[in-house]
Amino acid sequence: MTPRGILYNIQRMSVHDGPGLRTTVFFKGCPLRCLWCSNPESQASVPQLLFFSDLCSGCGRCLSICTHGAVMKKDQVIGRDLSRCIGCGQCSAQCPSSACSLSGREYTVEEVMRVIRKDAAFFGNSGGGVTFSGGECTMQPNFLMALVEACQNEALHVCIDTCGQTDPVFFQALLHKADLFLFDIKQMDSEAHKRLTGLGNGLILRNLHTALAACPEKIRIRIPLMPGLNDGEENIAAVAALLGSYGMNHVDVLPCHSFGGSKYQALTRPLPDVCEYSPAELHTVLERFAAHGLKTEIV
Repeated sequence: MTPRGILYNIQRMSVHDGPGLRTTVFFKGCPLRCLWCSNPESQASVPQLLFFSDLCSGCGRCLSICTHGAVMKKDQVIGRDLSRCIGCGQCSAQCPSSACSLSGREYTVEEVMRVIRKDAAFFGNSGGGVTFSGGECTMQPNFLMALVEACQNEALHVCIDTCGQTDPVFFQALLHKADLFLFDIKQMDSEAHKRLTGLGNGLILRNLHTALAACPEKIRIRIPLMPGLNDGEENIAAVAALLGSYGMNHVDVLPCHSFGGSKYQALTRPLPDVCEYSPAELHTVLERFAAHGLKTEIV
């Protein structure tokens, strides 16, 4: 049977998810719960409703549509009880102000490829291609592999954006298929990693060692930088030591930002307790990388 998968976005003309112009395919579902996650709608593996109350016009159309008690009206104000929402998407399809937004829907491989093909001409001219991201794209292995092979059949450059928390056998198979990996290193200490993401990093480091030993030319390391959480001297030194053992000295850094705040509110979840760097603070952190022989690029 042809695999199907759940995606929450397909972004065309991306320029930060690998070389050249790219189509980035965002998979639903992630095994980690990073304290700073800017895409909370990517974490659950099923479709979810986001309710942006500031966009709600109060028309009440959703009240007559929802049969599960997820829509409420109190003092003439429309609200949501997302614990009762089943993610059917009927209210979002009828909402005239886009206050309701369903994150995630099922796709076939061919549906995704139809979107990808729209920009195929730009891939060749820019050295671009397709990036599979998330969430964590490897959480849907059959669907991901089917898409990777479909792209290969059309001679498209394939990039995998991963946190590395995935089955080692599947990851090894993927190493032979994809052209490039954007591999996150969030924290080298396993206990600290667990505090920050919900899981230790044993499996992640196992897969990273496998990748660096087998095909270092395919691996590009990315570090989401979080003030006071993973930007200290000890963690940076540990990253440098690991990469240096494989002859690598380059990392991409992704400084913390607060762009996802409205999505936490739309999911009725507390905002992450992180703050952005000032230019001076970021400069100081980048100097730590340089002191350990690591070249950095902000993406």
